[in-house]
Amino acid sequence: MSHSKRTALRLCWAPRLLMTGRSFRLPVQTPGPEPQLQFAPFQLIDHRFSPSDDAFMYYLRAPQTSGDYTLSAECSGQSDALVVQVRTLQELRQCNRYNGAEWPRRWPLGCDWDSTKSAQTLQDTPVRQVNMETLRWWLEQDDATLWRQLPEAEGPRAHYVNVHQGCPGCGTAIFAHHGYYPWVRNLHPADLRSECPNCRATFPSNDLRTGDFSSGEYADDGFGYFDRDGHLFLFAAAYRRDLVNLYNSPIDQLTSLLRMEFEPQIARRLGIMLLRYASEVLNLAAIPQFRHGPSQEVETAWDWGQPDWSSDPNPIASLFRKGMLRYAIDIPIIGASLALAYDTLWPWLKEDRELVARAQALGLAIARPADAVYLIEEMLASLLQCLLDGGGLSNLPRVSEGALTLIRGLDRPDAQDALEWLYDRGPEKLRGFGTNDFFPCGTPPEATGGYNDTHTRGLFALEYQLRQLRQRHPQAYPEALFPSLLDSSRGRRIVQAPGELALLGRIPFHFGDGGSSGVQTPLHDRPPLEPLPAATKALADEYLGDDSLVESARQKPLGNTVLDGVGIAILRTGEMPERAAAGIVYGDAPYHRHMDLLDVQLYAYDRPFISDLGYPQSWASVHCWEGHWATHNSVWSVAPDLHPLELPFDTPQPFLKAIAGRGRLVRILSSEGLQVAEVEAERWAWNPAEQRWYRPGIYFRRLIALVETDGQGVALIDLARVAGGAEHWRICRGLEGEFAVEGIESEKLSGTAAGPGVERGQLDRLAHPDHAALAYMDQPTQLQTTGAWRGTWTSCHDPAAKLDLHALRAPNGALTARATAAMGTPDQSGYTYRTLLWRRESEETSCFDLVFEPRLGPATLSRAEAVPASDPDAIGVRIETRAGRELTLYWHPQSREPTRYADGTELSGGIAACIDGEWCSTGAAMVQTRTRRNHFPRARQIATITALDRDTSTVEVTGLSQIATGDRVRIRSTGRNYRVVAVAALAESSHRLTLDLSSILGKARIAAVCGSEVELDFFLPTRTGYLHSTRLERASDGTWQPIVDAANPDMDRTVVELASPPQGWSAGDWVRAVAYTVGDAIEFEPAK
Repeated sequence: MSHSKRTALRLCWAPRLLMTGRSFRLPVQTPGPEPQLQFAPFQLIDHRFSPSDDAFMYYLRAPQTSGDYTLSAECSGQSDALVVQVRTLQELRQCNRYNGAEWPRRWPLGCDWDSTKSAQTLQDTPVRQVNMETLRWWLEQDDATLWRQLPEAEGPRAHYVNVHQGCPGCGTAIFAHHGYYPWVRNLHPADLRSECPNCRATFPSNDLRTGDFSSGEYADDGFGYFDRDGHLFLFAAAYRRDLVNLYNSPIDQLTSLLRMEFEPQIARRLGIMLLRYASEVLNLAAIPQFRHGPSQEVETAWDWGQPDWSSDPNPIASLFRKGMLRYAIDIPIIGASLALAYDTLWPWLKEDRELVARAQALGLAIARPADAVYLIEEMLASLLQCLLDGGGLSNLPRVSEGALTLIRGLDRPDAQDALEWLYDRGPEKLRGFGTNDFFPCGTPPEATGGYNDTHTRGLFALEYQLRQLRQRHPQAYPEALFPSLLDSSRGRRIVQAPGELALLGRIPFHFGDGGSSGVQTPLHDRPPLEPLPAATKALADEYLGDDSLVESARQKPLGNTVLDGVGIAILRTGEMPERAAAGIVYGDAPYHRHMDLLDVQLYAYDRPFISDLGYPQSWASVHCWEGHWATHNSVWSVAPDLHPLELPFDTPQPFLKAIAGRGRLVRILSSEGLQVAEVEAERWAWNPAEQRWYRPGIYFRRLIALVETDGQGVALIDLARVAGGAEHWRICRGLEGEFAVEGIESEKLSGTAAGPGVERGQLDRLAHPDHAALAYMDQPTQLQTTGAWRGTWTSCHDPAAKLDLHALRAPNGALTARATAAMGTPDQSGYTYRTLLWRRESEETSCFDLVFEPRLGPATLSRAEAVPASDPDAIGVRIETRAGRELTLYWHPQSREPTRYADGTELSGGIAACIDGEWCSTGAAMVQTRTRRNHFPRARQIATITALDRDTSTVEVTGLSQIATGDRVRIRSTGRNYRVVAVAALAESSHRLTLDLSSILGKARIAAVCGSEVELDFFLPTRTGYLHSTRLERASDGTWQPIVDAANPDMDRTVVELASPPQGWSAGDWVRAVAYTVGDAIEFEPAK
């Protein structure tokens, strides 16, 4: 921390309100020598002068007697004074008003606590397994040690010590051990020391346990150590965070132990810990200044001390995401944990006097068992209010799940206001959660893996909690007011989607922050992927009434997967599980995003061959490394005037991070031994001034084809087109290891892939901000490539694993560069890739046509070559295998005019393939070979929707022929793609189609109508044009208007611009965004 030079004596910071016996730091600046400080009846623990702050620091402990006490300082004729209000815990629990708000923040606000609990209500919760090794230390400690293990709330807490410089001793070498939490700590018992796992140095140099705030070279007084360059290291604050987090583990373990066999002595140990936790939470309910505070991406200094959020102009709004003793994301989880612990103890707790006596000996002012009950219940009620205030914001839907558990644990029949908040104003807005938090394909708007699982598991857990609460208090929470969360348009898809995202039966397809750490080790040691937890499966069986849903993936091969809501397509071989799979991202989602548009991943033989970096090593690196477009197997175009958004970590618009664009699935072709997906996409951008999404005029097209070669062999054809912008890029990291080419001259270059004048990490020297990740790719080598050429990646984990590259057509002069983790130096990275890059400056379309062969033994391909076409955007790819198989794939993107290939074949649009003499095609009006000419006048059909039923996902259409179950159709206006699951012929050219996905994209209430602009009071995803060209339909009568523009001002609302002002619509009406309506055109391309 660096503050301006002192010009006048000033007491820089002190708490407005403080609990008796608690300590704090008083910083004093003075233009002269050390001032005379008047601090009685406070106790002076330590003091020092801080050169970096240019201030004297005094460490004071409050008296045990409440009162309003004045602290003053004098020096050289100047003086300053502050008043600190010291209150007992009992006084802090009393209701009062300050700054227009009710304190303490304990539900129900402004009321003395009244217990209504008359039974145990959470014992239906499954009992967790007990780890006696983990629990043993806690069982051996006396009450005083257990009490001390939870640090007092007044000590600052932080996530990270330092994510830039690492360790004061060895620097960034520590990051080789971990990016987020590399430090080694002894927490049993707490010593407030952190050891570097690399150089073994211990920090800080002072001993905070004994009141030493200043000794040694690396002193940390709780607010961090600053080195000579002003770099901050939060040793004590990060340690305290670990201590606070640790305290809940034995609470959970003791709870489980008691639920298996109740033992009074163990119950008293748990009771002591609950009372200890309650004293801190009730302190924070009254004095939010000492709450955890905002979760920071990086180490951040305090401005003298913690902010007094209760004195802000809008104090309750200031509590948003500030947490309590733990940080915001943890609050609902901790609330549920403590509620279960209390519910387990409750019958015994309200009678046991020994616990009261032991708590009194620790200084807690309680006189009878009822006092202990009230303390713990008030703690739970304060955690509930923290959620209602927005202080416990977490991954959806944890806030609602935690709140419902707290209400059940407290056994409240009077929490209608809390339920109304959860349904209509909370982060999940439960009245629309089952629809709005899941795409029609069943995937949440999140990163795959654990993040997605939180939503999916949470939906069914929420429904369970709601039904249990209603069963306990049926009159208080009727279904008419608080309906089921399960949406019939989503329920079954939500259960099926996690299994459909699996690759090789062992790992989810990587999308956003989920998944891999960048290390490409084999998967065979992993257990088969369980897409859903057993408890979620059981609830899904019960609530959806179809136990075949969750087991369907185990009974038959998955085949190709298209999850068109989120925008992921996966091609697979035919085994169960498949031996090889390739997937592509063409959609987008609001949360935990990467710039992974058109990213392609390839897995085969129980291992990754082309994969993502996945979860970031640190939030400090994600924007310029793991989440950056250049670390994905994708294409990009840089526009000179289009720069990434610079958003603060706590932005109210987190859905604007890592913006790339959005695409659509054009077509799928499936044949024996060949699976093909074609997608198109464009970049989207956000205009902050106009608060709207727009297209900057950059377009992409990509085709991937998974080809089965000889035996178990496979190959991946990967064709890409880039148009618009100034720089066209194609990037591939390939296998983790080395990349080698034969017969191609190379030249080592200076700098990085961002340019010869940009050294590693020099983000301030970039030619364009889009080049950020390129600046971390060092040791660049220019390959003098022309025409077709070959190269091979060899895995550093298994030399037998290789990925062959056949570059059929690409710009001359490819580049390779070393790609290692952005944190620390390259030799400290947990992985090392040799990335292959192409860069082309052009106003014309750039073509990148490649073939990959993953293998563990000899190559199966004997030849892979391009078949040029008269249309430069078109391409043919001929593959021959060593066993004599032949395949030629013809692609004619975007055009419907005939193009002629060098081998004599002609194609009018679409895709065609010849596999060992057998032809197949889709979207091609004509395919002509040297011996045969085939016309397909119905290759591209357009039909009209004449009727629909949104509840059953059925449409009646006219104008189709030859359509069958399993075919795919798309909506012409938006490109949304659907699989046909049932067909019924109605009349000539008329059919009733049952589609795999719902047409309902989201639902909301109208908050306001102003001309053609409609404000909705629910968050519907609008990122990168998700709702553009769809329709907004009023639920009551089906009237609708096209959506021409849509945006989210924040996490609570959606604003849509309609084609015309809606007639008769008003605030309070329910509307839904839908993918199509009667009269819309549907496109169909039958496979031939």
